[in-house]
Amino acid sequence: MPAEDDFYRVLCEHAAVALVATDEAFRIVAWNAAATDLLGRSAEDMIGRDVTDAVPDKRRKTLHRLLERTAERRQTSWFSIRLPDANGQTRDLMVILSPIPADDGASRGVAAWIVDETQRKQLSDRLAEAEKMASLGTLASGVAHHFNNILGGVATYVDFALSSGDATAMKRALQMTSEAAGRASRITQQLLTFAKQDTHRTDLADLTEVVLTFVHLVEHPLADKGVELQLDIRPARIVAVEANRMHQVLGNLLTNAEEAMPDGGTLTLGVRPAGKEVELTFADSGTGIPPDQLAMVFEPFFTTKGLHSGGEKANPGLGLSVAHGLVTEMGGRIAVDSTPGQGTTFTLAFPIENDEDEDT
Repeated sequence: MPAEDDFYRVLCEHAAVALVATDEAFRIVAWNAAATDLLGRSAEDMIGRDVTDAVPDKRRKTLHRLLERTAERRQTSWFSIRLPDANGQTRDLMVILSPIPADDGASRGVAAWIVDETQRKQLSDRLAEAEKMASLGTLASGVAHHFNNILGGVATYVDFALSSGDATAMKRALQMTSEAAGRASRITQQLLTFAKQDTHRTDLADLTEVVLTFVHLVEHPLADKGVELQLDIRPARIVAVEANRMHQVLGNLLTNAEEAMPDGGTLTLGVRPAGKEVELTFADSGTGIPPDQLAMVFEPFFTTKGLHSGGEKANPGLGLSVAHGLVTEMGGRIAVDSTPGQGTTFTLAFPIENDEDEDT
């Protein structure tokens, strides 16, 4: 039907998204106006040429491999690339490759849909930078607040020691100064851990093995505090995590759970398969977290347990921030769910590594 063919030709030619189509040998057979505007190459110049000529030399091999995979598997592929536009400006492009099927089911070519994501990426980068600066502001404020309190206490203790003629009182003042210095040192160490970007994996162990080892270490101390430890370990694929970091994550979650259960309770650790991930759940039966505070639990220096929040201990509020950072560095993710008066559950998910490497 010529009229219908002409309709689809005009539709593709004037589409807002750049469209490039190839034959089975990956030679360009269609190049619409949007492709000319975006890539700065005319249809007359590109028709009949190998489609890899449209990208820089260092990306041609990858593009050809993706084209072959799209045609052979008859599956859509996608990739991101940076290319200069008609004005010489660098553009961030998303390229979606889809097979063009023949009547017998084979592939008679590949269509490349090219979307300009430059503005979206620039906006995303600006938002990320703004969030980063806001987090830095919160972090700086928290550091200043805690160190100001510690230094104020140190100054008071030192003045008292210098003015007191009582040796016992002077010794007590020096002990309190030492304790304050210890608190400052611990905060500094937690900040270094929070900011650490070293991703070397030198002590890998299976997640389930790490959980079982952790449980063995804390089971009796928890029982002495009236906390019943329950396990729900289900068969799951091996997921390699850094044992030392994972123990620190579990230790920080345990500290949070113990503070939520001062009179004892139940702590449940579970490991289970979840699609392409393995999930670790860490649930306590404690006081829970109010809904308006739930979104802030991973923020540095946020705490409901410290002295300034009505608690009984000097808690700087870095434990969950450190745990979040460590889990993220290990390639996982962590989420929290809580009901006031019923308890809190942290869910950590780690991806199962693919059995076969595929090009992306």
